[in-house]
Amino acid sequence: MHMPEPFPAGIPRFTSRRHYLNAVFFLLLFFLLSLLGGGVALFITRDPVVLLTLSYFIIGTGAALLLSRMGWWEKAGFTTLGHRRDRVLYLLPAAIALVSLSEGISVTGWREVALFAVFSLIVAWTEEAFFRGLILQTLLPAGTRIAVILSALLFGLPHLFNVLGGLWDPLFVIANTVAAFGIGITLAALVIRTGTIWPPVMIHALVNFTALLSLGSLVVPVQTPLQLALTVTAGVVLAVYGLYLIRAGADRSD
Repeated sequence: MHMPEPFPAGIPRFTSRRHYLNAVFFLLLFFLLSLLGGGVALFITRDPVVLLTLSYFIIGTGAALLLSRMGWWEKAGFTTLGHRRDRVLYLLPAAIALVSLSEGISVTGWREVALFAVFSLIVAWTEEAFFRGLILQTLLPAGTRIAVILSALLFGLPHLFNVLGGLWDPLFVIANTVAAFGIGITLAALVIRTGTIWPPVMIHALVNFTALLSLGSLVVPVQTPLQLALTVTAGVVLAVYGLYLIRAGADRSD
């Protein structure tokens, strides 16, 4: 089966022989846009949630411009909602996303709920556009499995920087990075298996939203060993599930 070129004609700097460098290039762009977005947002607000929402809106705008420039909206799965038969594939990650609510809901005001919902959607869309839209598609010429795993590793990497803000328990940062790697594998596998990125966007948003509802803020206090273990376990389960989706999809196409 012929694998299409990862970049359309007219953008000669990117070739299939440089897919690893291209993925790193997109990751660096993500970091640079994060710095730009954060700097601009600081001039507007000091509210942490609003600040990050504006910052991610700027990053997402950059991702949208890149997708348009490269003609990748369809390639990345933004132009289709997928098929009804694939709905069952989303049940496990959606169920895991709801586990955060088992510790209760700390948010009661509708303003906070609405703000967290908008924040969660913008972050999810932006990160999916970069990591499952741009980076995953860039890596696919190297092979499906390696593209899924490497895109998940690159997705997990920025989560380590949450320790710098001082708002998160350092041990939770490590556990959350493992969880991010696992969900990155599942979301990438879902995009490849179903051909649409929208359900992964919604699952990603659900993960963020339920966590915020449970915590009540962006601050993550010191976690118990059980909480840390559950976070890591969720990441491992999702990693195994994502790899299974790839394997099952390959077997089905044989």
